Amino acid sequence: MAIPQLTSEAMALPLSERVSLAQALWQSIGHSVEDAGEKGALSDSIARDQEISSGAVICQSHEEVMRAARQAIACV
Repeated sequence: MAIPQLTSEAMALPLSERVSLAQALWQSIGHSVEDAGEKGALSDSIARDQEISSGAVICQSHEEVMRAARQAIACV
């Protein structure tokens, strides 16, 4: 079955079944992702925390980011 068809059928599932499917898919790749990038992700997280704590960067809420993204592609 092609990915677009799978996606369409998966999106038609009830929420609880989509959540279960998403968890099963994530768990099936989780170990290789953790092994490959866990150290990098941790050091990135520490660096981002330091940038935020020092005031070097200013955080934006999800809503602010999405509003800016919509404006950037003229969806407002």
